[in-house]
Amino acid sequence: MTTPIPKNIILTASAMSVIGEEARASTDGLGTGGILLGAAEPDAIVVRHAGRPGPDAIRGPDFFQRDLQHAQSFANQAFALDHSIWIGEWHTHLHTPPRPSTRDLATYQTLLSDPELAFDYIVAIILADDTKDWHTPQLTAWIVTPTHACAAPVERVVNSETKDS
Repeated sequence: MTTPIPKNIILTASAMSVIGEEARASTDGLGTGGILLGAAEPDAIVVRHAGRPGPDAIRGPDFFQRDLQHAQSFANQAFALDHSIWIGEWHTHLHTPPRPSTRDLATYQTLLSDPELAFDYIVAIILADDTKDWHTPQLTAWIVTPTHACAAPVERVVNSETKDS
């Protein structure tokens, strides 16, 4: 029997802070992003950490490729800290709506089909901002499986005991 995939995503304040800060880099007209680290819990997927793109990331107007060495180092640190594992990716789109593109879906399917990674699903957080100032981007979270991509509600956690939506 397979474990059901949680339908909700909890985003910690520290992860949201990194995502918001890094997304502002897209004011230069280039996409950016990073990895998401956390864990699946019975009722939700908890995103504890969001990675930065890294010094060797490649950014384009409709493309982003993370710095793999930077991402691996960040993942190792997070695992040592609280056993967080790689659960997905976040990135910006320069135009709304913030939903996975054909290229995004192809990338996710490649990751999902890699037996070494053993993903059952991938969390994708996409931000978009038509105003181009990146101070209040639209954020949408997705849970992507081998057969579909579904938008998922996001709950923001201020700290371990207080929640804010």
